[in-house]
Amino acid sequence: MMSAYFDRTRPTYIENWSAALNTLTIPQVDVPLTLEEARALGRVSREFGKWFGDGPAEPLDSVRERIDDALGNFPEGAFVRLGSRSGKDSAYAHHRGLRVTDAAAALRMLTDDSHRIAYDLRLALHHNYCPHVFVRRWMEIPAWAEFRCFMKGRSLVGITQYDCRNLGRRPEIADNAALIKSAIIEFFEALSAVSHLDDVVFDVFVQLGEENSGARARVRLLELNPFFYKTDACLFHWSNGGDFDGSFRFL
Repeated sequence: MMSAYFDRTRPTYIENWSAALNTLTIPQVDVPLTLEEARALGRVSREFGKWFGDGPAEPLDSVRERIDDALGNFPEGAFVRLGSRSGKDSAYAHHRGLRVTDAAAALRMLTDDSHRIAYDLRLALHHNYCPHVFVRRWMEIPAWAEFRCFMKGRSLVGITQYDCRNLGRRPEIADNAALIKSAIIEFFEALSAVSHLDDVVFDVFVQLGEENSGARARVRLLELNPFFYKTDACLFHWSNGGDFDGSFRFL
């Protein structure tokens, strides 16, 4: 686990965002973990628990209680993740989906054999860094509505359809491309003004107004990623410094 990798990724974690940046995302509650709680969370995983030491898993009563309190803010359900990444690869997510309504389900989302969560917990512990859990208000986000955007030197150098491998061509994007692009460009002005990073990959989702309603598209920030080759460039590529030409790319 190279310190260089951690140094690149840590500034993008949600707990390291500014208050102004947090106004651009979905309502959420921060649940900080101690190092001991992070280790206990990792040890629950059947597949990856061995990364966190031998012996029985330690109780997570305090974490469960704090997550339960946070869930009280979102009676219609929530999405639970680390500040670094989500457990969308967990067995719970694959079988039950990403929405949780109680602390037991939230802990399963974070511990049910998610390689992403286990890796990030181990990385944090290796650097004596206390990770954070975020409980985020549940929102239905169609897969086509997510876009990956690239900021270099505080300039918007590319926008791409996020799920470009499974969805194929989507009329929602093709028929509203100009509206989507202009909405993201407008959103970018707000993001670039408050970002603590000059170079970053940021993911957003776009809500289109009702047809003929005159409502403008709304853009919200989902997460930040480092501007480097380990971040999926989707319909762009990182070869030879990348081909980020400021375009909006979709299938």
